[in-house]
Amino acid sequence: MSWKESMFSGESKRTRRLRVCIIYSVFLFFVASAAFNGYFSKTGFLDNVPRRSFVRIIEGTADRPFIYRQLLPVIANYADRVTPKAIPRKLATIRGDGGGRIYEKLFRSPIAQDPVYSFRYLVMYLEAYTGALVAVFALFFVCRSEGFQPPTALIASSLLILLIPYLQCRGGGYYTDFPEVAFLALAFLAVQRLHWLWLMPIAALGTFNKESFLLILLTLWPFLRLRWGKWYALFQLGILELVGASIYLAVKSHFKGNPGVPLEFHLYEQFTFFKYPPNLIAKFGDVYGFFVPEPMTIVPMAIFAWLLYRGWKGISLQIRQHAIIAACINVPLYVIFCNPGETRDFSMLYIFVLIALAVNLSETQAPGAQVPWKTTL
Repeated sequence: MSWKESMFSGESKRTRRLRVCIIYSVFLFFVASAAFNGYFSKTGFLDNVPRRSFVRIIEGTADRPFIYRQLLPVIANYADRVTPKAIPRKLATIRGDGGGRIYEKLFRSPIAQDPVYSFRYLVMYLEAYTGALVAVFALFFVCRSEGFQPPTALIASSLLILLIPYLQCRGGGYYTDFPEVAFLALAFLAVQRLHWLWLMPIAALGTFNKESFLLILLTLWPFLRLRWGKWYALFQLGILELVGASIYLAVKSHFKGNPGVPLEFHLYEQFTFFKYPPNLIAKFGDVYGFFVPEPMTIVPMAIFAWLLYRGWKGISLQIRQHAIIAACINVPLYVIFCNPGETRDFSMLYIFVLIALAVNLSETQAPGAQVPWKTTL
């Protein structure tokens, strides 16, 4: 008997499973923390961007379409109203080991030091971080639901969440980004494992977080059709779109007097960006404190394309169909409505990228092995 076998010989299956769950959970916790810090330490809540600064978002005066992303601000404002005033005052006086106050330790922004906004700033910060935490765990279980072994799911979900600050390289991140990934992954888990009615609150909250979630719902069609049949799936998708659209229209109506426009067009800027070759060759951005080639330059695009191509054959039919629908929606929308080079706007393809990463990782462990597409969580 080896030393490993002797060390764990008396361990029950339940104890072993608990040990592994604790190790994986700690690992994912720190991965989510690193990814969130990679975003927040660089851009924060864009306090210096007048059109969508924290103050204007929290006060409801930001420009459209940014003001439509209301889930986190609404919760922060509600928490500020119902929390006894003694608690924010106490938080403002707490000091760390170095003597600095909690808000000075966490935030560089002067807005976070303002007693009018400091508590809501903290709540928004915790909400956005929770989005990263939920996202990485949900991505892990998406991989497991597609049949990948726990180590593969662990690495793939960690890689994707750590890539998000890199995809935010140009233009910076936004407080809705990690919650968006969380709702996307939760929608996939729900459509594969739960009754479809669970998708209704996800559709409502996901759209309340970011209006583009309405379109993400359309990419769930292959899974709904597989589980429930074509006609019932059409009915389900119609109900989900109705729920999401009701939220979007209500928010849009509420903020119709705000400056800005419901949709911004950036087609001309896209042409200008791509016709200038250096933008695709030698463009660098700050990620995790280092300057690296931006995602939409030749080398990173080639690596992404190769990994996605290599992973395509090992991906289940429903994920492939989802990826095709997502690409047909996301790519034209990106070209017309998004700022050039902002690769975070390809968020509809995150699940496809996740599974492609998992397939590539699986093949490095067992070359040529087929991926079991369905397994238990």
